[in-house]
Parts: sequence; C-alpha cells; structure tokens
Amino acid sequence: MSDTVSSKGFSVALVLGGGGPVGLTWLAGLATGLRDNGIDLTLADRFVGTSAGSVVGAVLADGGDPARLLRPPSTSAAPVRADPARIAEIFAVLRAPGQDPAQARRRAGELALAAQAGDPDEHIARIGGLAGVAQWPARDLVVTAIDITTGELRAWTKAGAASLPEALASSTAVPGVFPPIPIDGRHYFDGGLRSPVNADLAAGADVVVILEPLAHMFPRIPSDRELGSATEVSIVPDEEGVAAFGIDVFDSAALAPAYAAGVRQSADAALLLKDVWPEG
Repeated sequence: MSDTVSSKGFSVALVLGGGGPVGLTWLAGLATGLRDNGIDLTLADRFVGTSAGSVVGAVLADGGDPARLLRPPSTSAAPVRADPARIAEIFAVLRAPGQDPAQARRRAGELALAAQAGDPDEHIARIGGLAGVAQWPARDLVVTAIDITTGELRAWTKAGAASLPEALASSTAVPGVFPPIPIDGRHYFDGGLRSPVNADLAAGADVVVILEPLAHMFPRIPSDRELGSATEVSIVPDEEGVAAFGIDVFDSAALAPAYAAGVRQSADAALLLKDVWPEG
C-alpha cells in the first residue's frame, strides 16, 4: 500500500464496493434515493472506492449528483471488446486453491498485460468522462488498485502519483476486459481483486457504512473486518435487486433495472442510517 492512508480517528467513512457497470448504477440509484430520503452521502469524512465504487465515490467526494452516472459519458473511447476465454483463464488463476493471494494476482497481472485489452489512454478517457471529475476532490478519497509487480494493494490518494482519472481507470481495469494502467513506471489493475470492498482502509472511523453491490457473488476477506470499535452498517442488494442485476455485470440491459432497484431500496437503507449519518 504505497500511498499513505491515515488511520487517525475520524467520524464517518463510506466504503463503496465493486460491481461493474450494473453495480455502479445500483450504487448511483441508492445514493440518489438516500439523498431524497434525507441521507446525503457526500457528508462522509472518508470515501473508500473499489472498482465501480471508486467512480461513485469520486462523484460523491466532489459533491456531485450520482444520478448523472446513468448517462453515458461523451468520450470517443473505443467500444469494450472482451475475450471470454482470456477472462476465464485469468480468473481461474485467481481462484486456484492453495496459493498465495499476492502471487496469484501477480500472475493474473501478467496475463492481463498479455491480453492487450485495448489502449490504456482510452480507458482513462472512458472512466474519466464517466466520473466527470478531472481533479482530486478536497475531501478524503481513497481509490484502490493492485500493483501488478507486487500483487499488493495500492491505495491512491490525492497525495500520490496518479491523477484522479488514472486512479479510477486503474481501479476499474478488470483483467481481460480493460488494460492495466501504467502509472509512474508500474502497471495497475482492478482493486476488487484483493477484496470487493477493501473496508480496512476505513479503519479509524467511528462509523463505517459499506455499500456492497456484489455481496451475493464475492465474499469479503478477513481484513475487511478489521474496523476496530467502529459501528458498521452494511447495505447489499435485496432479492429484487439481485434479480435485476442478473449474472452479467456488463449487461447494458440491466443498467436501468439496477438503478431502479437502488432507488427503491433506498427507503429501507435510510432507516438503517438515520441514527448514524451526519446531518447537513
């Protein structure tokens, strides 16, 4: 974890997990609905974003409207063309039993580089255009990625070497779908390959709220529970939300239903948060 992430006590941390485009729109719908129910997620003291959650986290940390994430970005990036066989090969490496996780991520990184899944600059433009935030916000935003050289977590912050679009692109660089992103002489890819939420980066908060789009698909890792004495609130898609997601998190037909599921679920989520979330 090369960037310095302070564990000094602070009040409220918002952790946003990965989930592909479908999970991103569920998060955006949930955030929009929560705002309409009196819970403004932009008031968090720290935002921890992984993969799709990093994009939503950047918008919220910048004080933006998450509803605009449902609109496609106006960039000229090439269409996404994934190789299913290469993706299957990469994830078979990651899921093989009895291996060191960091070593598995290093090997997956080698395969991701060999996949040549597009131009890194195009992915930076794609994700930067989607977020619509060019500069690191003044708020405390942490964006997760994996260093291919070491297989270890890189927690990008505004004090690090990455521009915000580069950090977001690296966090969302699903191996075999998008290219690893070169930053400061190394390559980085999807932060969700270590944990779907990387919640330990919220350690030090009094309250940790974790939004997990793919909780029904990917379990947390042990370090995600290392939150000290913090009050933890976890919000995951309900049964209707899971049904709206389907099995393909890149399915464009599922975007609007996932967004609607997030908005619908926000009323119940607001009840969970009303006693712990700060007032504007």
